[in-house]
Amino acid sequence: MYLMAILSKRMGAVMRIKPYFIIYYFSIVFILIAAAYSSFVPYSEKGEMIGNLIFAIGMTLGLVATIKYWGWLVKELM
Repeated sequence: MYLMAILSKRMGAVMRIKPYFIIYYFSIVFILIAAAYSSFVPYSEKGEMIGNLIFAIGMTLGLVATIKYWGWLVKELM
């Protein structure tokens, strides 16, 4: 996610797109929270579900930012 944030920041500056790359940093925060939560909370079904939910939120944010910056690439290939 960090690499995608750096690449998207540069591409956004060239293409004069709004700074959507900040969404990648929120994604990184959610993924780190999920990793920490999974590491420090004792194993339980509910705890695992919460950790996976936080991770899914982080990955979804990364997907949204990727679509904003790199969606044109899919259109070009089709």
